[in-house]
Amino acid sequence: MGTHDLVVLGAGNAGQAVAGAVRKAGWSVAIVESRDVGGVCPNRGCVPKKVFVAAATALDAVERAGAHAISVGPAKLDWQALVARKNAFVDPLAGAMSASLEARGIELFRGEARFSGPNSVRIGELELTAPNIVVATGSRPRPLSFAGADLLSTSEQFLSLETRPESAVFVGGGVVAFEFAHVLARVGTRVTILEVMPQPLGQMDADLVAEQVAHTRKLGIEVLTGVQIQAVVSGPSGLVVQFLHEGEIETRTAEYAFNGAGRVANVDNIDIDKAGVSLERGRPQVSLHLQSIDNKAVWFAGDALPATPQLSPVATYEGRIVGHNLLHPDDLQAPDYSTLPSAVFTIPALAQVGLTEAQAEAQGLEVETKVTQMKGWLSARTYDEPVAWAKVLLDRKADRIVGAHLIGHGAGEVIEVFALAIRYGIPASELATGLFAYPTFTNDVKYLL
Repeated sequence: MGTHDLVVLGAGNAGQAVAGAVRKAGWSVAIVESRDVGGVCPNRGCVPKKVFVAAATALDAVERAGAHAISVGPAKLDWQALVARKNAFVDPLAGAMSASLEARGIELFRGEARFSGPNSVRIGELELTAPNIVVATGSRPRPLSFAGADLLSTSEQFLSLETRPESAVFVGGGVVAFEFAHVLARVGTRVTILEVMPQPLGQMDADLVAEQVAHTRKLGIEVLTGVQIQAVVSGPSGLVVQFLHEGEIETRTAEYAFNGAGRVANVDNIDIDKAGVSLERGRPQVSLHLQSIDNKAVWFAGDALPATPQLSPVATYEGRIVGHNLLHPDDLQAPDYSTLPSAVFTIPALAQVGLTEAQAEAQGLEVETKVTQMKGWLSARTYDEPVAWAKVLLDRKADRIVGAHLIGHGAGEVIEVFALAIRYGIPASELATGLFAYPTFTNDVKYLL
C-alpha cells in the first residue's frame, strides 16, 4: 500500500497540470497512467494530426501555385514517409514527459487504476490511498450502437495507417472527421461525411459551418446531413455503410469507415461507484469548482469532465484550477470558458470565440451581427484564398465584442485577437482604430467591426 497527499488518474494534460501544481507546493503525488504519458493530445491526437494537416496544407499551396505565377509539376505525397515523419515527432514525447515527472519527484505508476474505496485506488495488487484523488482519465471515441459499429476505425488508427486509403467514409461530422477529410481529399482519396444532425460541427455558428460545408463540397468531399446509419457490413469491395437519407436507403462503399462522432468521458471503467460517486447517463455530478458532489475527496479535470470543451489547453487550464483548489480550499476557483477560442484545422481553418448568434438570441442579448465576405479583398486575393468569411457579434451600447466566427484569412491565429479583446474587455472601437502590422490578415480585423 502506498499513501500520498494526492493520487491522479491519468497523465495527460489535465493530470500533469494538477500534479505539477501541488508537487510544487511540496505535496507527495502519485500519478497513474495505463498508456503513454501525455495522453491523447501529444501521442494520438493534436500533435500527430497537425503533421498530417501541415502536409496537406503544403499540397494545397502547391496546387494553387499557378495563381502566384509559379509553374510546378504534379505534387505527390509519400504516405509512408509522412507517417515516419509523424512518428519522429511523437515517439520521443512520452519518454520526455515521463522524465519530467521523475525530475519533479512525481511518482509514476503504470497500469489500469480502479477505485477500491472513497480514498483509494487499486492497480493490480497495489493499492494507493490519498485524501484527494483527481480523475483525469481523458476520453475515448463515442460508442455507436448500430450493427457493425465495431468495424469502424478510430482517429488513432487513422494516424497509423501504413498506406493512403483509396476511399473513406466518416460516420459523424465532428471536428476530427472534417480535419481528416480535408487531409485525405488533398491526397486523392474519395471521401464521404455522414452526419445524423441537420448541421455538422454542431457546436459552431450555423452560418460559419455553412461556409465550411460549401467549401468542403467544392473539394469533392461528399457531405450528407440528417442521415440515420442502419448498419456497416463487410463487402467484397470494402466496408458498406447503409443509411437512411431523405426517406431512401442508400449505401456508400469504402476501403475504410471511421468513427467521426466525437468522444465521451472515459469514467465508466474505473469502478467509480466504489468511491461513492454515481453516474447519471455516464456523467458524474460535479460542482462549479470541479469537485465531485457525491464525494468531496474526488475531483475531475480534462476530458473526463462530462460537459466541458474537449481541448488540450482546456485540460491544462482545468488541471491548474483543480490544483489551486486543492491548495487553497478557502479560495475556490471555477473555470470560465466564455473567452475560449477554438479552431477546426481544415484547409483553410475555421475558428470562433464567444457566443454564436443562436446563443446570443437565446440569452436575449441585443447584438449587431456583422457578416463580411472577404474573398474579394486585396489581402484575400493576394493569397488566392478559396474562402474568407467572418461574422462578428457586437454590443454597440457597451462597445464590446460578443462573439467572432471566421473561416480562412488566418482564422486559427486571428481569432486570438478577438479572444483577447473579449477576455480583457478591449472596446470594439479601440480595436477598430488600433495599429497593426500591414499588410496582414490581423490588420483586417478593424474592418470586421
